[in-house]
Amino acid sequence: MTRRNEVCPCGSGKRYKQCHEALGTMSIADADNLLRSGRDDEAEACYQQLLDARPGDFALLLRLAQLMEKRGRIAEAIAKYEAVISAVPGHAFPFTRRAILLFRNRFGAPVPSIARVPGANRITMSTLGSNGRFGNQLLQYGFLRMYAAEHGLTVETPDWIGRDLFDLNDPMLDEALPAVSEADVDFVASLNRQVPLVWRNADLWGYCCYPTAGLRRYENLFRGLFHPGERVSQSVAAAEKELRGMGNTVVAIHLRRGDFGYGRFWLAPSAWYSDWLDDLWPALNRPVLYVASDDASAAAELARFRPVTAADLGIEMQGVEFYPDFHLLTQADALAISNSTFSFTAAMLNVRARTFVRPDRDKGRLVSFAPWDAPVLM
Repeated sequence: MTRRNEVCPCGSGKRYKQCHEALGTMSIADADNLLRSGRDDEAEACYQQLLDARPGDFALLLRLAQLMEKRGRIAEAIAKYEAVISAVPGHAFPFTRRAILLFRNRFGAPVPSIARVPGANRITMSTLGSNGRFGNQLLQYGFLRMYAAEHGLTVETPDWIGRDLFDLNDPMLDEALPAVSEADVDFVASLNRQVPLVWRNADLWGYCCYPTAGLRRYENLFRGLFHPGERVSQSVAAAEKELRGMGNTVVAIHLRRGDFGYGRFWLAPSAWYSDWLDDLWPALNRPVLYVASDDASAAAELARFRPVTAADLGIEMQGVEFYPDFHLLTQADALAISNSTFSFTAAMLNVRARTFVRPDRDKGRLVSFAPWDAPVLM
């Protein structure tokens, strides 16, 4: 390994091999202790030594990514976050940090956060950005804002990609609040005043994948939160205009192919979508099919409908490559989603479509659903 003859980054001045031999058999906990004590150089060298022995280790890659971000070595941090994503595709935190770093490298800082209101009762979700990926994060943030509106609270959030995409300016969370978990209490019952308990000055923990019928009276509030922000609005509007120039009826499909693909995150076969299109297509006025997917090759599965993708529209957004797909799902005239929070939340935001379908594993086909009266995942 060429690294063995390089000078170690820990600042000792020794060659990498010599320094690592001196580190001996330090553990990941030892490296964590070095980091907590402010000995960043030594911690990095220890993490790297351990990673050399365990290539692709999720915990080590993540720690190195965070440390490089902390030290301002953004390109290296992004590369490490991407390695983490490759190792565990469904993990939310590296997904969020990569998106933020790349987007801000291209577009700059998000809109400034407003100041905290002194003495106000607050609500937060410190795990926003790490409990679930984009669709899950919209559900979590949306629930926070619903809960705050219902009970007269102010919302504080950690850093997350919604600040950039939707120009959200909530006060930044800067202190720990007592945690309350959705596993222990019924947040929806509290939202709807079905129980007397209101959580104030609390840190809510959860994924917020609640059946949407219980949230329906806040439908307009939810939809109002997620309009494209200033830095993305022109690009997605241009893509939508080009897509609508290809036909009179936009049919959008989300084919989820990446990350988990098991358990409650099962993947539906493309044949179900093809069967649905066969029934729908003849009745439409000059239809055009848009395929959104985390797999660039997925559109080929529906080739006979001549699908259009974000790549065909020439739209790229560094760090938030998923966002053009998401936006166009929200604007379709007919929408077929995956068993996924990504496209389910897009359906919740879509006010144009009159046809919404989703895969049903028991029935082995796509079935109709109402986005504001349905379970989030089947």
